[in-house]
Amino acid sequence: MKLVELSRKAIGYLKDAGEKGINNVELAEKLQIPRRRVYDIIAILKAAGLVDSKREKGETLVLWGCQADDESPSMQSTGTEEIEKLRDQNSKLMEKNEELKEKIKHLRESSTKEELTRTSEKKLFEASGIIVRAGKSLKINQVINSGIQVVVKVNGKGIIVEPISADEN
Repeated sequence: MKLVELSRKAIGYLKDAGEKGINNVELAEKLQIPRRRVYDIIAILKAAGLVDSKREKGETLVLWGCQADDESPSMQSTGTEEIEKLRDQNSKLMEKNEELKEKIKHLRESSTKEELTRTSEKKLFEASGIIVRAGKSLKINQVINSGIQVVVKVNGKGIIVEPISADEN
């Protein structure tokens, strides 16, 4: 027998037991299933907020904790309404997530453009020389000196240029 069917039968027995409840051994006997399966049913019903349980002398007393009738339309509609609310929340969160992804994408693109604009600006240094270093973990691959200009090629982005004064030479 499937767990869903067993749970439905267990609910019937729990309702019949009333406020005094039913212990897990008795429930297992009535359902004609091993005790370990009763614990599965109890876990499901507890998670749904339908039952309470208390440990007593190596057994578990299960108490029906639901005030409304299980088959009542109000109970079913409450569950359906809750599911709909959760679905709405989920779709709103997914939309928000997509919006944030787009914002991140635009920020990355604009920061890259700003960085390229900043780094490609030509500056005149009031110095007698410069120091050129590759930033982070980059390496200088090639230096070409034409006598008029020096071209420094690295294996990525991030060149650091520092002017040096005449007394540092």
